[in-house]
Amino acid sequence: MSREARVGLLALAGIALFVIALFAIANRSFLLSDTFLLRARFNRVAGLVPGAPVQFQGVNVGRVESVQLPPEPGGQIEVTMAIKEEARRVIHVRTQAQIKSEGLVGQQIVVLVNPPGVQGEPVSEGDLIVGVDPFDLFEITDRALASVQRFEDAANAFRQIMLDVRAGEGTLGKLIYDPTLYDEFVATTNETRRVLNNLANNAEALVALAEEATQGVQSILDKIDRGEGTMARMLNDPALYERLLATADTLRLVASDLRAITGAAENAANWGALGAYRFAELMEAAKHNWLFRRYFEERGYMERAPFEVRERAIEQAYRQLQARMRELDAWERQLQEREARLKALETRLSALADSLAGTDGR
Repeated sequence: MSREARVGLLALAGIALFVIALFAIANRSFLLSDTFLLRARFNRVAGLVPGAPVQFQGVNVGRVESVQLPPEPGGQIEVTMAIKEEARRVIHVRTQAQIKSEGLVGQQIVVLVNPPGVQGEPVSEGDLIVGVDPFDLFEITDRALASVQRFEDAANAFRQIMLDVRAGEGTLGKLIYDPTLYDEFVATTNETRRVLNNLANNAEALVALAEEATQGVQSILDKIDRGEGTMARMLNDPALYERLLATADTLRLVASDLRAITGAAENAANWGALGAYRFAELMEAAKHNWLFRRYFEERGYMERAPFEVRERAIEQAYRQLQARMRELDAWERQLQEREARLKALETRLSALADSLAGTDGR
């Protein structure tokens, strides 16, 4: 075989290997498979880059097509994923896109997870699914460092407290290092021992005194049982009980008489009040009689009667209440009109929001 033939065969073999490798890589990254696009939004992506694999239950079902920055500060990052067409049957609109690390220190990947017990409609081209932010190790580290710093501050404070206690400062330091407390405790113990000794020495006298008191009480009870003394007569004499019953009946009769007298006095007071009211009416009528009016005018008694003043005040208060009720009715009508306008405006805003949401979905 000539040299040119060998070179040609070698070139053909290299081209074949290149094509085979190209197809393998393309098939691995789903470049030659039928795919559809899905979108998810995240607050942070933890270093996710285009080309990262997309997995469903540990199986590669697609790749990350693009990672777009938010249109404005504080917005969300939109990640577009190319998913194999055959995975469409296991993905629905409630599926969550979670960003996780492949291994402990591996690259960031997207994992599609279906919440348990949740069903949804099948996804379409370009649908937006829920994005779950990745685990932020730096935030946990910052919190741990803050906790360590607080623990260190607490340890320093406790160390300072122990130094103060060793120096005999503060209440605890004085309790531990001040000998005065020990001296007072010893003195208290000695005083307690002395009191206990005195009690032990006087125990026999106290027992004898208690026995004498018991005998005295027993003697009094014996006299009462025999009917001797005033207390015994009060307890055993039935005549005293009968006299007490008679006295109670007398008091009951007296109370009944007092109630009758009180009722009569109350009736008399009512009749007196009624008579005074009628007399006041007669005098008021005499003021307006043409025969006596001149006399009352010359004496200066033509002022209004108290009941006329009360009636005039009641009438004025009633008029004020009616005016206030009319004002409240007007305010109520105004509030109802404003509420109707607010409801109409809310309906318009809801319709506008629905139309805007439909426009964003398209």
